[in-house]
Amino acid sequence: MFRTVLIIESVVAQVLGLLLVAALISARPRSSANRLLALALVCVVARQFLLMMEIAEATGVFWYLFRLSFPLQLLAIPAYYLYVVALTTPDFKLRRQDAWHLIPAGFGLAWYVVILIWGSPSLFEQSPAHDVELYARAIAKIAVMIPYFLAGRRAVLAFAREAKDHVSDVSHLRLRWLRTLLAVAFASVLVNLVDAVAGPHSSISLLVPGVWLVSLLALAYVSLGVSTVFAGEVRLNKVESQLDFPMAVQIVVDPNKGRLSDMELRKLKERLTEVLEKQALYLNPELRLSDLGDALGIRPYRMSEILSRGLQTSFYDLINSYRVMKAQELLSSRDSAHLNLLGIAMESGFRSKSVFNEVFKKMTGKTPSEYRALDVTESSDSGGRIARGGR
Repeated sequence: MFRTVLIIESVVAQVLGLLLVAALISARPRSSANRLLALALVCVVARQFLLMMEIAEATGVFWYLFRLSFPLQLLAIPAYYLYVVALTTPDFKLRRQDAWHLIPAGFGLAWYVVILIWGSPSLFEQSPAHDVELYARAIAKIAVMIPYFLAGRRAVLAFAREAKDHVSDVSHLRLRWLRTLLAVAFASVLVNLVDAVAGPHSSISLLVPGVWLVSLLALAYVSLGVSTVFAGEVRLNKVESQLDFPMAVQIVVDPNKGRLSDMELRKLKERLTEVLEKQALYLNPELRLSDLGDALGIRPYRMSEILSRGLQTSFYDLINSYRVMKAQELLSSRDSAHLNLLGIAMESGFRSKSVFNEVFKKMTGKTPSEYRALDVTESSDSGGRIARGGR
């Protein structure tokens, strides 16, 4: 009965995976990111199928198939990494240099061929030799997974840093989703590792189908959710970059023509400060550089020049400095004493409490709770309030 339940779990995971693959392949536009995620999912579904064969004790007929799960897993890991890179790279295209990502899968396939041709029969049945080899495969998967995770993490962090030039909130581009997927991936490999260490008399291997089913559900939920977010940011990055180009070509006539004069820069700085203070645009949690440029009637690249040359700050830091000042006012005001910290964050233009806490402490040296506990007069006398960006 228990074996039947495990087989049903495995079938559900395969059906879910195939549906996701079909949805990704048929999605419009057919992006490289979707295709790479589909490839990773195909590997996971194939792995689930091989597990089901083992549970159904069908490996006696196709004894040579179940070992293909190792190279399949070593193909899924770099495929998922390339999916992350595709999400964070405008106009991403696979290049010939990317072929080296096939090396882990090639290693796994070579391992499979060597064991198939020259391996002892004991490696294909429950035995001490099989357990040692299973343990070695689990270690190899972890050794491949860690570098790819770190590389994917760097790609997401770099994208989030670049996004700060044109967005005022990067909480939707953070790494929580990547950490979740790492935990899921390690959980599935850990089950294999513990199974190998526990030996043939352990029933830990029976957990594998359930773990992989949960893993697939997490992969689907998290990956498809962030795909929309990152793809949208990439598209907006591309659009804003294209807006800058027509004006930039005018620099050819005079090297200084595309550069604001000191007087123009000073006037635009004053105008920017006036717009931010009177219209309180920073209270919009989704404010972008292009929105601020529209309010001033100038192009995004001019806004970048004002920020870099005139204020020596980034768009992200400027807007969040105004938000923190607004939060300081609310935290010190008796009229807003009824608001909790989440309410203060929302009223100040932040999207989440965690980002509010992080930015507030970075700019003031205190957490919002610590700041609220201070005496208002003492806070003002000690210069607790941050200065407006660039002023």
